[in-house]
Amino acid sequence: MKTDLSILFKKPGKSRQVMLTIEPLAPLSIVSTLPGSYYKSLDKPTNANLCGMFENVMGWHIGMKDRRAILKKMKQVYKKEFKIADFEVETSAVGYTSLLGHLFKVELPIIPVIVARYDDYWTQQLKHDDSRHLKGTANLSYQLIKKKRNLPTDDKGKISDKTYSTFLKENNSNFPMYYTSPTPREFIVLEGNYQIKLSMNAYLLEGLKKSLQENNLAYLGTNEGWVNLSIEEI
Repeated sequence: MKTDLSILFKKPGKSRQVMLTIEPLAPLSIVSTLPGSYYKSLDKPTNANLCGMFENVMGWHIGMKDRRAILKKMKQVYKKEFKIADFEVETSAVGYTSLLGHLFKVELPIIPVIVARYDDYWTQQLKHDDSRHLKGTANLSYQLIKKKRNLPTDDKGKISDKTYSTFLKENNSNFPMYYTSPTPREFIVLEGNYQIKLSMNAYLLEGLKKSLQENNLAYLGTNEGWVNLSIEEI
């Protein structure tokens, strides 16, 4: 299926007033930063959360390299066709860069009642280029098992982090790209729906309406935070 990005190259602006309704279908954990060993949830979605949710609904799953190329092309088109020298690019604290953050603005959020907060473990995917990656993953190519067992040890029978790191760098392609780590994370249980008044670009609005006719499910915060979406012009 071909991804349609045509709305990104049409005239920007936020001429439509809409009400976005987000109905939580599961407990949510909305985190905007990388806080370390504990992920505390926000009470409401950030602009970056909304950007990611909109892109998810429209089926945009685009890597960072392609995002940079698309944003570069957008700036060229905006400057040539619409005489717009630059526009604000929405980037979250965790490095997510949106393609459409400049096409809407939150005017008024109404937050539902939070009836419960609880902690659970969240499976975090991590990637490092040192011994943490080798120690974190339980999987590696069978060709390396014997080599790993024969790594030199110190007087106490331990393998140094430097030895692990060197082994990983020399055999990087034979390890998984990511390893998983259970991380404590806060979840919130909501009674009611988020109601968010937005100023929105007309082309983005039509793109979301069309996508929601086929799929009104998305996720917010984590890929387990399923939400039902509806959007209405006011």
